[in-house]
Amino acid sequence: MPNGSLLYALIGLLAGLASGCFGIGGGALVVPALTLLCGVPYHVAVGTSLALIIPITFAGSLANWKLNTIDWKIAAACALTGMLGAILGAFLIQRVPELIARRAFALFLLYAAWRLWTK
Repeated sequence: MPNGSLLYALIGLLAGLASGCFGIGGGALVVPALTLLCGVPYHVAVGTSLALIIPITFAGSLANWKLNTIDWKIAAACALTGMLGAILGAFLIQRVPELIARRAFALFLLYAAWRLWTK
């Protein structure tokens, strides 16, 4: 297994690739990787993932802006309410025990995968 810094760099690279290809990476990839591969506590993995979204999303957004593939009306509407939801969610998740939060997250990922597979 690679050392910590190399593993973190590989997780970042995969998160960036997933973000650029699929519009995901933070929660769907970084949180499981940090918790399962690196032993990072769930709540810390979520916070770290959110911090990673800033530079990864900026780079991806810049590339998509140059490709003219952003609907700015949709982005503005979702961004405003998304910021409020992120603040509320960050405080809410701190009140949820780690085991329950991890299982709820896993169920969400399974449901999302099932819907994408069957639709």
